[in-house]
Amino acid sequence: MTTFINIHALISHPSSMMNRDDSGLQKTAILGGETRARISSQCLKRAIRTSDIYKSSVDEVSIRTNKFDELLERCIEMMPDNKPELIESVLLNMGSKVKSDKDKETKKVTRTFDAVQPYSIGAIREMVNHVEAGEDVKKLKKAEKIPTLDVSLSGRMDASCTERNVEAAMSVAHSLTTHAANIEVDWFTACDDLSEQGSGHIGSTEFSSGVFYRYATINLDLLSESTGKSKAELKGTINMIVRCFAQVSPSAKQKTFAAYNVADFIMITQADQPLSLANAFRTAVKNDGKVMETSITKLVEHYEKTVDGFDLNSVAKAFDMTGTLESDEVSQVSKIKELSFS
Repeated sequence: MTTFINIHALISHPSSMMNRDDSGLQKTAILGGETRARISSQCLKRAIRTSDIYKSSVDEVSIRTNKFDELLERCIEMMPDNKPELIESVLLNMGSKVKSDKDKETKKVTRTFDAVQPYSIGAIREMVNHVEAGEDVKKLKKAEKIPTLDVSLSGRMDASCTERNVEAAMSVAHSLTTHAANIEVDWFTACDDLSEQGSGHIGSTEFSSGVFYRYATINLDLLSESTGKSKAELKGTINMIVRCFAQVSPSAKQKTFAAYNVADFIMITQADQPLSLANAFRTAVKNDGKVMETSITKLVEHYEKTVDGFDLNSVAKAFDMTGTLESDEVSQVSKIKELSFS
């Protein structure tokens, strides 16, 4: 039976706007008839992938790009012992389609892959070594490749070379506030020190504050299969992802709002199916001074009722900074590093 690790975090952010839409406005979603502030899964995943916690634990963070020439330059720089012509040949024969565009004015030719994809310098180096050892470069497309941990977690989809596709072991939800969000407008000025009036620019930006529910699930069997590691060997990886969900925040507008916060509550469950607890907040939590505490109570109660009502095979552990948690079904730990399963 497949094992899933479900991660549930409640994190409170004061005035902030970490994720904007194409109009520069605060991203929102409607749940239970109420407007909630939202942080997209793509935004949160990028913040996690670029965080120091993630980088210090993952052997190699992949380079996500569609720029062929820039990737080639990076590979040549990081692989000085290999011939540039060989590296270029490997990149051209990995399977991903490469197209060329010529600038009408400068006549400069630039090459790009047909889509933004994650590329591993380590994997490219390995393919170069195989070709140097005598493997036909034309057969690289079908060569078996063990993806990096980074790619195993987030996946890879290459329509032009299905052999490179990797199913993501981790699924991440859009984060929503547990309560109705009041989107406010901040009028700001850029002061001009050499102007008599003082302001050189006047503008506005939206912002909000709230308790966000973050959810992700990791298919532990799939992650084990992709990486070639046992479930026991992945224990540290799971805890690293848990720490990221509890401690990492998107960087947008942080120079203006500095909403650097950690989760007040984080719970992980080991179960035989993925299970979001977002419906605990379908009825919005009352906007008062106990939003976090009420959110914790509703989250845990919803978990207990769901597990009991559906006879789910699930065990839970939680780290609670507020002292709110009271449950016979959820064991508590005193430090976040203890949030893992044997």
